[in-house]
Formats: sequence, structure tokens, C-alpha cells
Amino acid sequence: MSRIVAISSGKGGVGKTSLTVNLAILLAQAGKKVLVMDGDTGLANLDVQLNVQPGKDLAHVIGGTATLSDVALPLTGLNLKRGSITLIPGRAGHAGLTTLSQPQLTGLLTDLRELAETYDLTLIDVAAGVTPAQLLMAAQADSTLLVTTPDPASLTDAYAFIKLLWQQHQCANARLVVNQATAREAKAVHTRLSTAAQNFLQLPPLPLLGNIPADRHYAAAVKTQQQAAIAFPHAAAVKALQDIVTQLA
Repeated sequence: MSRIVAISSGKGGVGKTSLTVNLAILLAQAGKKVLVMDGDTGLANLDVQLNVQPGKDLAHVIGGTATLSDVALPLTGLNLKRGSITLIPGRAGHAGLTTLSQPQLTGLLTDLRELAETYDLTLIDVAAGVTPAQLLMAAQADSTLLVTTPDPASLTDAYAFIKLLWQQHQCANARLVVNQATAREAKAVHTRLSTAAQNFLQLPPLPLLGNIPADRHYAAAVKTQQQAAIAFPHAAAVKALQDIVTQLA
């Protein structure tokens, strides 16, 4: 059975979307058939990072004029030698998922799970924040990669995400990824969040999936619409992502 992984963050600007793109590429390079959905229709930008111009997107699905299969776009320009990536694009400037009722969004995620059966792994790039739609997407996934940085505001929002995911959905499927951090910083972040979740929410220890160090090559790739996993395969950040991919795959 295909696994669905939500990639979420309490705070915007932590590098979640570029992480999603590069994880998908590394998974495909490992021979996996990967489906990626842009769950942030209001500020969708996976298509921008991947430099594609979709004809149809998730807004058409929400509007009832297309199915998920109709808008699924195979990415052929990445020169992947083994696996493949298919994108379900969102649309920037569209209210999108925030306008759906919980039953409607649940139905959409049920359709996604059915489509995901034909893929090895499905990644959902969830919009940053803790709205009902964002929390439901994380709760409906098989696991959630919660992306944060050592920044105190990011930590506060990450804890809010863990807390609300548990209180509203009785879901504790989050695994932590600390971006722009040394291993020491990541350990400190993990200890702080995991201890708080255990002491105040009575949750089991929060798993730490990995940390991604600050890397000028990775940052340059994002700015120039390149994919670091392809342009700079030996960069420290890419090697850290490969460690995460090993655990996901």
C-alpha cells in the first residue's frame, strides 16, 4: 500500500516547499514512483519551483470540472533515470481548500488516497499554519513531517501544530525535521518540543527524522529555480535529505 506523507509547518518561511521538491527528486532517483500534491492552493508554488505551467490544477478539482487524475501532471523535464514524479498542482491566489467543508475535504483526501495506490509514495505540501484544513490533511496522512527551524517563533508554532493536531484529531503522527540547523541545534529543538509534548499533552516522544544544515548551494538553487538534489548532489543539505529519504523509502 502506498504511504501518504504530509509535509507541514506551523510557521511559513521554514523551507517546507523546497524540502518537498528535493525529497521527491531523491525518492525518484532511488527508483520510487512519487506523487506530489500542492496542498497550499492559496499560495501554491510547487509549479514555480519545478518550472512547469500546468493546464489544469487543484482549483479545477475543487470546482468540480476535473478529477485528481485529470490534473495529475507527469514531470518529464527532470531527467530522472529511474523513478518518476507526478504533480497535482495548486493555484496561487485561489481560496481553494480553505473554502471546503470538512466532509468535502475528507472526500478529496479519500480520492487522493485512491489515486495514491498507484504510487510508491505520496507527498502533500501542506500550507503553513494550523487552520482546520491544514490539520485535517496532516491527520489524514499516514505520517507528518513537521518542519521547523531553531527560530523561537518557529518552535512556538511547531508546538501549536502538535498540540492542535492532538486535541482536534487525537493524532500524534508527526516526525520532526529541523531545517537550517546543525545537529546540535536540532537536538536542542527536538528535546524542547518532545519534552513539552510529553509533559503537557502526555504524548509519546516525538521522533526526530533529521536536520538539514544551512547550505549556500541549497539556498542558491532555490533562488534560481533549480533543484538542489540535481544541481548540487554533493551539497551538505542534499546529503542530509538523502538520510531522510532512506528512512522514508
